[in-house]
Amino acid sequence: MKEMPSETTEIEYRVGVAKQLAADIRTYLGDLTAEQWELPSACAEWKVRDVVSHLIGGAERQTESMERGRGGDSNPPAGFVPPEPAELSVTNAQRDIDRSNQLEGHFLESFDASYEKLHQQFDQYGGDSWETLAWHVRRGAMTAAAYVELRIQELAIHDYDIRSAFQPDASLHSGCVPVLLDMTARWLSMCFRPSDRLPRPVAYRFDVGSETYRMIVTGDQFVMEPGKTPQADVSLSASEENYLLFTYGRLSAADGVASGKLVALGDLGYLDRFEAWFKGL
Repeated sequence: MKEMPSETTEIEYRVGVAKQLAADIRTYLGDLTAEQWELPSACAEWKVRDVVSHLIGGAERQTESMERGRGGDSNPPAGFVPPEPAELSVTNAQRDIDRSNQLEGHFLESFDASYEKLHQQFDQYGGDSWETLAWHVRRGAMTAAAYVELRIQELAIHDYDIRSAFQPDASLHSGCVPVLLDMTARWLSMCFRPSDRLPRPVAYRFDVGSETYRMIVTGDQFVMEPGKTPQADVSLSASEENYLLFTYGRLSAADGVASGKLVALGDLGYLDRFEAWFKGL
């Protein structure tokens, strides 16, 4: 993906990234054999077909929310019953598997239709209207601009889930990496699973490319921000991509350290704790 031209706004660039990602995934899916659709993906418990079902359903739900948002409605859909937080991921995963069975033989046309409608919705926004609120099942009312960011996250990570089923050296789209890095703290806050409060906080240091981040976990909550921590219990160095794959649960600490993709110093047991606190959705 190309770098953002100087005359392009950040949101215009991100819309372009989202559209290009969808186009690239569609091209890739068009070349898969029937057998490849049935292979397990890098997303736990989902076959490739289930990941695609998830991407289709997500685009449909986002289109509906953004359209209602433009009409001034950022509330949950009529009849929505909030699920228990602990059950939401399981319910959503099974929903997408069930939809996958319904889409049998129609994945590509459904993907085309859902993303054409979503991109048309993007094109209805501009300027200050990107601050319009739209409803999301996990985050409540969020801006349309944040919804574009979320679609990039979904497409980028699940594109990796699909490609890595066939390509051991699969990588994230480079154009998505800055967006995903910007989202990291928000992503981790969404998937944080608190424990009992610790006798003392655990301090993490992440050296990511040319940037450094510190995280303090007290068990029941955490804080993450740019900068160094004076005394980290464990420090982790990684490329931007490998750091993202780690935080999104696509590269385990054990595999990352063993392969040299992650370089850890300090008490490595705290990496296991990190993976327990941030297990993903």
